[in-house]
Amino acid sequence: MNDTEQDKLLKKPHRRHSREMAIQGLYAYHMTQNPLQQIFKDMKMLTEYDDYDDDFFKELIAKTLNYEEAIDERIRIRSRNWEFARICLLDKIIMRMAICELVYFDDIPPRVAITEALEMAKVYSTADSHIFINGLLDRIYHDLIAEGRIFPPSKPKESETEIKERD
Repeated sequence: MNDTEQDKLLKKPHRRHSREMAIQGLYAYHMTQNPLQQIFKDMKMLTEYDDYDDDFFKELIAKTLNYEEAIDERIRIRSRNWEFARICLLDKIIMRMAICELVYFDDIPPRVAITEALEMAKVYSTADSHIFINGLLDRIYHDLIAEGRIFPPSKPKESETEIKERD
């Protein structure tokens, strides 16, 4: 690997940082109703990160907002014994983003979307929010599998894990 390739790897944008910025941006949007372009501009100016993926950040916010109604309906259906209005805004935002990633981002493995949501909940929400979020996302994940919207990870076939002899 040459120096240029190494530099690219070291400077690779972090999606986690993009997700953190998206949580903050979505929260700001819901609190202020400012136009998205203003939210993007403000977040870029206020962020401490210089290694985030700007395209992913913007796409995650836009898709989460564009599909918010459908995503919220999934949350309502699966949040047994909870009034949707009683779920705190940060938890809603974290779950919306994770569900958006599950359904609308084909390049993100479901396990990554859910794990990232749980990590964000531990940092940004209440002490037990990650437990509630995990249970809800797990139910929605299984719903999506049953609907054929996403596919569970499969174990590789034995032939795929064997090292073939070279001639």
